[in-house]
Amino acid sequence: MREFASPATRAAALPRPVKVLYTAFCAFTVAGLLSCIGLYGGVVRFGARATPAELYEHLVTYYQPGAGPASAGAGEDSPAPIPTRRLLEVTHSHLFSMPLYLLVLGHLFLLTGVGARAKKGWISTSVAGTAAHLVAPWCVHFWGAALAWVYPISGAALLASFAVLMGVPLYEMWNTPGG
Repeated sequence: MREFASPATRAAALPRPVKVLYTAFCAFTVAGLLSCIGLYGGVVRFGARATPAELYEHLVTYYQPGAGPASAGAGEDSPAPIPTRRLLEVTHSHLFSMPLYLLVLGHLFLLTGVGARAKKGWISTSVAGTAAHLVAPWCVHFWGAALAWVYPISGAALLASFAVLMGVPLYEMWNTPGG
């Protein structure tokens, strides 16, 4: 924890074992985020000829019980709509795991030489993106197409902000003098 105590200490000055640990954490985080993209692709059923309206409809059909034709069985490739109980279970686990990822990545980002204003902005964006993405399935569940846009927008914000929170420290750790 002494790395956080001194304002002069930066990511590049971390001991090699700490850099390896943070790098491994970021690698596993990237793998987890890629798996999220894969799961999202299964829900919206990306395809070369899929229109944005179809993708949107698939999202609503998955998260809102009884919405649209897919709930009646639109085909073999269609995932079954998620029951409310299962959505609650997924949310429950994410309410414990996502804040931990945010905490670790935020601390790692705080070790960088980025200015205080940028740190505040990126960490605030990450907090907002994480919170919005945690409630996004519930927005679709309760309000359907009216708030389904929250899901992809919050997911993009989460991915972009986490990429910055990981990318800047990794760059500074391994590509600056002393790294």
